[in-house]
Amino acid sequence: ADERAARVMDEKAEQFRVMTMNVLQIQLRSLTAMDAVAYVGAAAGIGVAVWRFVSGSLSPSGVFALSGVLPLGLTPIAAVLLTILLAADFFIPLRQLGSYFHVAMNGMTSTKRIFALLDAPEPEHGSKELPEFGASGRGVGVEFRGVSYRYADADVDAGGAAGAGPDAAGSAGAGVASPRRISSTSHSDMRNADADSVDEGGGAGDARETRYALRNVALRALPGEVTAIVGPSGSGKSTAVQLLAGTLIGYEGDVLLSEMPSGMQDEVLGAMLSSAAPDDSETLKSHQIRDLTAASLTREISIVSAHSHLFAGTLRDNLLMARADATDNELWQTLEAAHIDDFVRAQSRGLDMPITQDGANLSGGQKQRIAIARVLLRRSAVYIFDEATSSVDADSETLILQTIRALADAGATVLMVTHRMANAADADHVVVFDGGVVVEQGAHDDLMAADGTYAKLFRAQESVERVGLSGRVAPRVSRMTHASGAFAVSRMSGSTESNASGAKSDMPTTQVIARLLREVGPLRKPMAIACACGILGHLAATFLPVFGVAALFAAAGAKVWNLSLPAAIAAMIICALIRGGMRYAEQYMNHNVAFRLLALFRSKTFAALRRLAPAKLSGKGKGDLIALVTTDVELLEIFFAHTISPVVIAIATTVLYAVALLTLSPAIAVTLVIAHLTVGIVLPKLFATAVGGLGGDIRRESAQLDDEMLDDMRGLDEIIRFGQGHARLAGIASRTCSLWSRRARLSAKNGDFAGFGAVLVVLFTAIAALLAMVTSGTTMPIASAASAAAATIQTVISALAARLTAAFVLLASSFGPTLALSALPANLTQTFAAARRLFALMDETPAVEERGDFLPRYHGMSMHDVTFGYGNSGEAPTSGSDADAPESSAEPILSHVSFDIPQHGILGIQGPSGRGKSTLLKLLMRYWDPQSGLVALSEVPLPQIDAHHRRRVQTMMGQETYLFDGTIRENLLMACDRGDADRAGNAGDPDDSATSGRALLTPPAPPVSWNAADSALSTRSTLSVGDDVLRAALAKASALELVDSLPQGLDTPVGELGGRLSEGERQRIGLARVFLRNASLVLFDEPTSRLDAYNESVILQSIDALAQQGSAVLLVSHRDSTMRIADRIVRM
Repeated sequence: ADERAARVMDEKAEQFRVMTMNVLQIQLRSLTAMDAVAYVGAAAGIGVAVWRFVSGSLSPSGVFALSGVLPLGLTPIAAVLLTILLAADFFIPLRQLGSYFHVAMNGMTSTKRIFALLDAPEPEHGSKELPEFGASGRGVGVEFRGVSYRYADADVDAGGAAGAGPDAAGSAGAGVASPRRISSTSHSDMRNADADSVDEGGGAGDARETRYALRNVALRALPGEVTAIVGPSGSGKSTAVQLLAGTLIGYEGDVLLSEMPSGMQDEVLGAMLSSAAPDDSETLKSHQIRDLTAASLTREISIVSAHSHLFAGTLRDNLLMARADATDNELWQTLEAAHIDDFVRAQSRGLDMPITQDGANLSGGQKQRIAIARVLLRRSAVYIFDEATSSVDADSETLILQTIRALADAGATVLMVTHRMANAADADHVVVFDGGVVVEQGAHDDLMAADGTYAKLFRAQESVERVGLSGRVAPRVSRMTHASGAFAVSRMSGSTESNASGAKSDMPTTQVIARLLREVGPLRKPMAIACACGILGHLAATFLPVFGVAALFAAAGAKVWNLSLPAAIAAMIICALIRGGMRYAEQYMNHNVAFRLLALFRSKTFAALRRLAPAKLSGKGKGDLIALVTTDVELLEIFFAHTISPVVIAIATTVLYAVALLTLSPAIAVTLVIAHLTVGIVLPKLFATAVGGLGGDIRRESAQLDDEMLDDMRGLDEIIRFGQGHARLAGIASRTCSLWSRRARLSAKNGDFAGFGAVLVVLFTAIAALLAMVTSGTTMPIASAASAAAATIQTVISALAARLTAAFVLLASSFGPTLALSALPANLTQTFAAARRLFALMDETPAVEERGDFLPRYHGMSMHDVTFGYGNSGEAPTSGSDADAPESSAEPILSHVSFDIPQHGILGIQGPSGRGKSTLLKLLMRYWDPQSGLVALSEVPLPQIDAHHRRRVQTMMGQETYLFDGTIRENLLMACDRGDADRAGNAGDPDDSATSGRALLTPPAPPVSWNAADSALSTRSTLSVGDDVLRAALAKASALELVDSLPQGLDTPVGELGGRLSEGERQRIGLARVFLRNASLVLFDEPTSRLDAYNESVILQSIDALAQQGSAVLLVSHRDSTMRIADRIVRM
């Protein structure tokens, strides 16, 4: 899949290059037209002046009053000379205006999307403020009365942008995202099958009506009680709690918060239980959710979802988001209430322990309990736990449930959305959803006695214990040797990798330049053409006024370079005509080479990421990595398009100018060489020294800003819920101001040295003029008869004076290419910093070197006396940043571990959070190599096995399911290669010596080709995998009914990161992808953590069937019910 993704990216890069070159050609044509106007206009002006001089129509007395300063015969010559000098610069403002016009057009194009976002309608909330119920300890009840809600019937593009469409419920907006789509940050549990998100199938004139996500819902939750909300996936549970939280608005009916006056709670409860209307009750004061301000809602209603976001920083920073004025004592109290205080106290830095983006250096249970501690600090009246225990171990689940019960006992209103029916059994009140309708509610015992939907769901979960047990003895349980049990609270589990952008960051500039130049190797020919065209173009621009001077003096009788008047005029016209064309060719070839090289660098950067992933990239700043592939690569354009050829052009033209001046005036030639060395070498060197380090600082701060922006976007829901919008914006503004100040310093230095350069040009031009005057000699007036009526005195200029004047004009016009060099340090300081970051990434040593060539059949895997710890010596990654490093990193996670994975059957792995279960799976997949011991596949050490072969034999589904921004079909096809079309459905056939054994005696089939023209994953794949194969995999994952109910079926877009599907739906699509892989060994890490009992049972049956067909399964799960299908269980 990564090879296909690399090819897709290369194709996209080529498409982008072609498109950019097409746009560039449009710009270059307009610039060429402006050059034609400018230089042809200059030549025309010079030609007219010379013609008037020759014809004698240039009046001596009317030329800027020069007749009173110069001798009568010299005045016309001075006037023509002044015209020549002015003509060369007359059109410069016009050409600059053209360049600025294109810059402005680019800026306007870039800001259109920004303005579109800024102009998007904000969510509509009321203006009514609530008292601080939670802080004062006053209870608040929750009541739904006849509540209906549906997502708008609108067409949405694949990226999730909402379109216009009718909304029968009058939806005006959503609290976090557009009202016309499910927010990816809200983890909605709504099913597209019920059209709970957006109906995308309708085109123009399609009258299909979006179905209701909720219809006529009535429920109540009382303070001091735990209200459990249960139901199948997509039944409307999460939509209901989002309405309560104000994340979704525009509902029909009433969603109420009812006050509980002190001393009157029994009466109020009676009023609620009797369904008294809030407006008619004297004791019950209710508040409509739609009437409340967003600040009131976020203060009084707190949510803990299945994946609450933790921000990069420290534990203290994350906790204080909930309440900035909380004391350390209060922080410890909330940590204790969340049963995570022991873990934090074990860290040497305590409350200041580092946390990476999204808590990547924490286990699932640790992360979730910290998120709960943060919510407890909020002191809200209503707490919503939306699948808060879905992906944590049994011990963490027990502790979280204890916290939930303690909240209710303290008088809070607690709603708990869960798929785990056992959790609901201990709730005070249970609400059962099915198809967007509340079908049952009441106490657990009453609902079981009623034998309705709830009882069926509960019994279905109980039946999971019998899945796969037919004819099978109870699983054998053994214990694995590992680090001491104190490990779970003595350090943070996670990964610590070196900073990919930090290695060799001190690479000298000369080495950076040499490596960049080596990349040009295959494109030397077009680069040479660009340089040649640039040289010709600049020579034409410089010699145009020089030939004008030659024409003037040829008319006056003193030839320069023995050019006659017609020859000089012809040379001047040729220069004017070719200048525009040469500039077009130079810029076109330069940018063509540059964009090809940028595509090459993107490919190499992605290849480096593939080589380093996942071990060296886990826990890295995602914004920094994005900046590497995008901004840093794009900055290289400055070197390839605007540095190489300008340097060559400046050197070549300086040499040619000097040679030409030697024929005119050796003294001025020496002056030119000194001037160009000063302006083109000394000044840039001083400039580079003055801005040294600024480029690296700007790139580093830009990457940090990208990291923070991405982190905040991922945690936007938490930022809004905790009212931290202004604080987070202040942090971004602070970083932006710091970045701006450095850019301002760079711009100021650029302006200073640009001014110095202009002064030097004027100074050397004045010196040249002085030399010309000193060495010119005298002029000799002679008389000649003009007519019988009058005689005119003409001045015959000496040949020396003509050559000196031409030399002066040549020197004065020659600084263009050299001045371009003096401005380079301002841009190259960032370019070289970006190049250092890219080369550091490319030079980074991966955690493991893939050099094996063995292709063994699968006969089982084994670990022999394996010891592994992050940060230890050996091949494990080392810490490059203290912020990323787990504490006590020298302590091993796994110590002298030995166990075997059979060729067939299911092996279960269980253990508390932090014991290294996920690390064990990663060692089996060879993300890292152990410090000691051996990991082997079919008794062959993993380093000796071909990496492609191993990935064909193995596959793993982790706790997080990543879906790419494409269709369901495209996401499924990622798991397939050409052999899968024939092998699908026959995985692990016992008569075939295991799935991979037959195909892997020879090297794996070459990757398939993908057409990436239409989407990130390609909408047209040449891979021949029939829909029946995909549907069979979906059926095994209990996702076929979901896909069939979608208007576009397999071609339904899933959105970025699968954001348009619920958590459970994403997980089921991910499972179907795993089933398609047909691997001999399948590793599952919590495969049913976010599924209801029925879907869990279906998937466990599929996993069991997969094992019975011959594949080996390694199953990591915290659920005892999941472990029931295991043949053997290893406890850690």
